[in-house]
Amino acid sequence: MPSMLFRCVLGGLLVLALLSSGTAEAQRRRRARRTPRATTTTTPTEAPAPPPDPFADTPAPVATPTPAPTPAPTPAPTPLATPTPPAAPPPPAASTTATSADVGPTPPDLSPLRAEYSSLMDDMVAARELVATLGEDLFRTRVAVTVQDRAGDDQSLASFALELDGTPVFHTEGEIEGGGDGRQVYEGALAPGPHVLTIAMEQRASEDTEYRYVQRDTYRFIVTRDRRTEIGIVLEDDSDIARQFAHDGEGRYDVHTRVRVATRALEP
Repeated sequence: MPSMLFRCVLGGLLVLALLSSGTAEAQRRRRARRTPRATTTTTPTEAPAPPPDPFADTPAPVATPTPAPTPAPTPAPTPLATPTPPAAPPPPAASTTATSADVGPTPPDLSPLRAEYSSLMDDMVAARELVATLGEDLFRTRVAVTVQDRAGDDQSLASFALELDGTPVFHTEGEIEGGGDGRQVYEGALAPGPHVLTIAMEQRASEDTEYRYVQRDTYRFIVTRDRRTEIGIVLEDDSDIARQFAHDGEGRYDVHTRVRVATRALEP
């Protein structure tokens, strides 16, 4: 009888447990239907810091990186000491009678030298005249040089010089006055025999003076006793380089110097 009662009690407890679990499940499903689930976005969270160690007296220090040591600046090289030159001795004190500006030594008196130079030049002129007279009497010769410039208006004479046996006898800068018609530029007496005439001149184009030429010609001639030697120099220039080269890219120098030597009997 007691076992039957125990079984009835145990069966009742099982029935109550099943009813309780069914009722709780039904209530949970009912609440789920009433309240919709909220969609949440799970964001990663940082892991929680570990709890402090209760047995540690102080928290462990956090290690920080040690900065690299900064190199010390290299000191600039110390310049070598330059020896100081010794100070110049102070100038001597100026005399109270000295002038403010030093004019230097007194120039020498050149008056005697100038007088001697003038006397020498007079003697040279007189000697030249005497040589010409004696030469005419002794050599019985005469030499005359005439120059005629036929270069025309296209050319201009910049300079002209004559030498007889290396001695200058005529020189001019620019045109020869009266040279268009012919001008006698020298006359004198020379010893009989061979002599050398040198002509040096410079011509320039009238249209453009950048076009120019310089020439030096030497001519040998013979002086005859008891004769008058006449030398005629004719300058001719047909150059067209200044006029044609600018237009055609081509031009020419056409220069002619003609020298004529003739002798005549001396006039009594």
